[in-house]
Order: sequence, then C-alpha cells, then structure tokens
Amino acid sequence: MEKHRHCLNCGISIPPDETFCSERCKDEYIKKRKRVMRIQLITLFVIFVILVVLVGLKSHFL
Repeated sequence: MEKHRHCLNCGISIPPDETFCSERCKDEYIKKRKRVMRIQLITLFVIFVILVVLVGLKSHFL
C-alpha cells in the first residue's frame, strides 16, 4: 500500500503531502471548526454566568 493520508473533512485517501482532497472540503472543514468554536465559547460563557450567579446567591444567604 502506498503512503497516503486521509482528507480531514471527508476521509478519502489523498497524497501524503495534502491535507484536504479539494478546496470545497477545506472550506467545509473550516466552517465546521468555526461553528464548534462558537458553540464552545457560548457554553463556556453560560457556565461562567451560572457560576457567578451561584456564588452571588451563596454569599447573599451567608
């Protein structure tokens, strides 16, 4: 079997010096990564707000 890699987006075999099989796959991958990053940032912000509220409530009742 020849040395090869797999496209990071669709998984098909590609030459070892490539990362994506096409510009379309590269664009889709970048779009997915941006969406995941956005979701992670929103989740982190929501957790932070919940923690601030809980700490505020705890100190209010002490």
